[in-house]
Amino acid sequence: MSRLPFWVPVLPLLLGLVAYWLYWQGEAKAFGEIVAARIGVPVETAGFPYRIEARAANVAVRRQTRELSVAAHAAGMVVNRQPWRTGHVVIQAEAPRLQIALTRLTGMRLDVEAPAMLASMRRPGDTLERLSMHFETAKVWLPLAGGPFDATDFELHLRETPGGEPQGRSPTLPVQAEARIAGTLDRAGARLGIDIPLFVTARARIGSLDGWRDGGTIEVKGAQLLAQGKPLADLDATLAPLPDGRVAVSGTIRSECPFTVKALLEGAVPATEYRARRPRTMTLTGDSAAGFAVGDPEGASGGPVRSQEPPCPVLRR
Repeated sequence: MSRLPFWVPVLPLLLGLVAYWLYWQGEAKAFGEIVAARIGVPVETAGFPYRIEARAANVAVRRQTRELSVAAHAAGMVVNRQPWRTGHVVIQAEAPRLQIALTRLTGMRLDVEAPAMLASMRRPGDTLERLSMHFETAKVWLPLAGGPFDATDFELHLRETPGGEPQGRSPTLPVQAEARIAGTLDRAGARLGIDIPLFVTARARIGSLDGWRDGGTIEVKGAQLLAQGKPLADLDATLAPLPDGRVAVSGTIRSECPFTVKALLEGAVPATEYRARRPRTMTLTGDSAAGFAVGDPEGASGGPVRSQEPPCPVLRR
């Protein structure tokens, strides 16, 4: 029985490899063109065979409309995806700076400066299924809270959830987008952890600021403030746009250290206090121009404290 030549069984493998290389080249070229058009600078592609990478240096992207201002800068950027997954990309940026502002709403500004960023975006169609950004260390300016804050393990998450229906006669419209801000912030010696989920409501998918302002709100549900890695306060609130461009805030705060939290949010020097045996509730009101006002804790007696309870954390030094 004669043996087949060596090249006969290897030939299909070689043909398959060549076909995949041609496919990868076509995908890499198309992906590089898309990335270059989005960021406005030439890119180099690499990553064969398992991924497609588009690399660029000195990236500067700016978008300006009547309602929105977006600017992104980076000393270097790598955008990569797998050849067979067109809707999911991973982005690494060196020395990024991100600036986003809703220009017609007071105080709605987000700025982030960091040594590096790792981001993941999944958008297989017209809907943003997920955008996640992580900064190991950063300097940030937050909507309503200002800044700058020195942040560690700072995260931003966003996804669209269009197609919701109003719930009967409820005044709260369907949730059209969800966001989350998390990390540890430090300013003037006050070190505070935050975990803030946001639910953006509107009558329909949000395509413009005016469309959202027509009855839309931002609902804060189950937000947490943390000190020394432990829960300090829980917060629920509603943010609603006002005709003059301010954003009104109305909500409640629950904390075992109510006076510490009240002083922190109002920018006052907190008095020493011990933890209450059970959380006390305070109102939170204000707007993006005037700042916040925190009501007195419900049920607070003002009498002697029970020193056997652990002390509240010192947030300022």
